[in-house]
Amino acid sequence: MQHEPCCPEGVRPWPVAPRPFDDEAFGGWLGRLAARYQISVEQLWQIGGLGAYPALTNAGWLPFPPMNEQALCRLACLTHVGIQRLEALQTPTAWVSDRDQLPYCFECLLLNPVDVSSPRWKRDWLDPRTAVCQVPGHRMNTLAPCRLRICRNLTAVLWKVRKRQRRSS
Repeated sequence: MQHEPCCPEGVRPWPVAPRPFDDEAFGGWLGRLAARYQISVEQLWQIGGLGAYPALTNAGWLPFPPMNEQALCRLACLTHVGIQRLEALQTPTAWVSDRDQLPYCFECLLLNPVDVSSPRWKRDWLDPRTAVCQVPGHRMNTLAPCRLRICRNLTAVLWKVRKRQRRSS
């Protein structure tokens, strides 16, 4: 088992940690990880001993604020994901702000071309300038932040999105 250079002795990695996708939002990956253990993102944070839980926007943990180096290093140890990989996933500070709506593409959310069994929240959906889906023919939808904030993990977000999609069909 390869350790990160900053990994403190005695940190036992979690048994299962899904790999983040290249285009995945950091908060979305944390939400997938929490869903794997059927807990909330906040519980995952506490169990991991990652320090004080950060102040979040009105959209909750999806636009997760950048982590400090110590918490990032510990998370790298717990998940076997390299620090550089985690740093690349982090949400830019300028994107971490309260929103009226959070955009997403229903098709891209549920049909991950890299792994169809693993839905993922794309990082570029957190960019406040995002207006169109990168995939031709797909249209963007939006969710009110109050609906996202109450979701414990990505499975709960997917449930809300599917419910909304059924109503609009």
